[in-house]
Formats: sequence, C-alpha cells, structure tokens
Amino acid sequence: VGEVWWTDGAIFSKGLVNSHATDSRELTTAHQAPRHWHTADMAMATVPIPVESVCEMNASSKTGAIEFRIGAWSALPSEHVMGGAPQGRTKSETMQAAGEKWQIEVVPGGCSMPDESEEEVERLKEHVTVSLAYTGDSEALRTKYLITLVNQLPGKADRKVDEPGVTFGQVNTDTIFTQHGSRDFIKRSDLQDESKGWKVNDRVIIRATITTFGDLESTVAAPTPAFTPPNTVTADLKSSLYSGYNSDIALYCGPRQISCAPVCPRHPLALLQGPLLVLDAQRGRRRPPHHR
Repeated sequence: VGEVWWTDGAIFSKGLVNSHATDSRELTTAHQAPRHWHTADMAMATVPIPVESVCEMNASSKTGAIEFRIGAWSALPSEHVMGGAPQGRTKSETMQAAGEKWQIEVVPGGCSMPDESEEEVERLKEHVTVSLAYTGDSEALRTKYLITLVNQLPGKADRKVDEPGVTFGQVNTDTIFTQHGSRDFIKRSDLQDESKGWKVNDRVIIRATITTFGDLESTVAAPTPAFTPPNTVTADLKSSLYSGYNSDIALYCGPRQISCAPVCPRHPLALLQGPLLVLDAQRGRRRPPHHR
C-alpha cells in the first residue's frame, strides 16, 4: 500500500493502492496525457535564435522655443484675411530656435480661403489665427511644434495647439510649407475677455516650442550581449519536490505524513523526473522504476 505511480502517458492523482492490487490499473484515478510532448521539444520552443547583426536607424533632433510678446493687442490690424492677402497680418521679428530661423504670425481678424463656404468664412472671422513661419535655408525640414497662448493669471490654463509632424521649406508644395498653424486657434471674444487671463492689460504672450529633426542615419553593429541569469531552475524544482515546501497535498500512510505537489504530464516537475516516477510512501523517498 501507499504508492503513487506516474507512468509514461498517464498520471494517477489519487495514490493509495489496494493491498491486493496486481498492477497500476487498480489506482483510483488516472488522467491521460499526450505522448508526443517531450523535454527536448520544450527546450527547442524556448531557446531564442541568436541575433548576429543589428541595424540602428535614428535622426538627430534639436528643441528650442521662441516668444512673441505683444504689449498693445488692441493696436494690431483686425481685418479678416482672405487667402494670401497681406493686410491684417502681424509678424514678429525673425528669431532663432532649434538651429533655424522662425517668425510667429497672428491674424486677429481670422483667415479664410476663397473657395470656402460663407458659413465657414463667418465662423473663421470670429477666431484668431496663429501660425509659425519658417525663414531658414532648408528645403525640407522635418519638424514638430507646440504653439502656446500663455495664460497670465495664476492657476489658469494655457491655450495650446500641438502639431506632431510637418515639413517646412522655402517653397510651398503639397507636402512642404513655408508657414503652418491654426486658423481657429481661439475665439476672439475669449481672448478679449481679460478675466480669462489670455490677455491682461492689453498684453498677449504667444510661445512656440519647436523640435527639428536631421537626416536619418543608419549604423550596423554586433548586438549588445544580453544578461543571462544563472540557470538554477533544475535545482530549484528538485528542492521543491524533495523538501515539501509550499506543498499542496499530504499523503497519509499509517502514522506517516508525506508532503506532495500535484504533477501533471506537462508540469516542469513531471518533465524533470522522466517517464516514470515512483514515490514510496512508507520510506518517504523516490525509488527507481525497476524496484516496482
């Protein structure tokens, strides 16, 4: 009495054998397990293929900020701008940021295009246009920018418009711009209300934070060796099996108590022990299969 058997292809989860039993078929419960699963298969599935060469592609970047501080907002021209008309626009002086030259432009009366509907033109007339103008020498400068209308009252939020990707250049094309911004940056009535903080004592502060990206550059190198921790899993599993630490099951044979852990055919403990595991409940230790 008192033996638990696990044979190739089956595990017996209840392990007391009748004293008259002649073979393992008289164990009370058996669960069939797939016979095609082997330790070698498990090892092949978990070993990564080594990387022999690595290509790194990156682009250098620069970030800077410029500010346009307007001390007499009410004195700016307020005409609505249609298309590329010059009237109604106010530009800052040229400033440097991220290694390039820029201007900030404001149109207090708003800006629209000739082919837009009358309703859209009327809507844009109620908004202030703010944009970033490029005055540098690059033909195609990849950029991202953030335009901020600074709130001058403590505890009140700034107004921000973020552009995650735009290409600036000296000539306008379908994909390159000399100037880029927001035509409905803020409603003119909100800006004029000084209790909201965006204009205080007729003073307005507009900031542009700009990041420019250089050309993509590639390098090829050997991979950086990854840290490989010491492999103690076999010793740890054996220690858990023999010590009974954190065991889930106790087998009782007369006065003896033996701590055990449930083992399924695909559990690492089962794979570790090979095709046959025999636990002698009287002596509390494993014995080789040929002692069966």
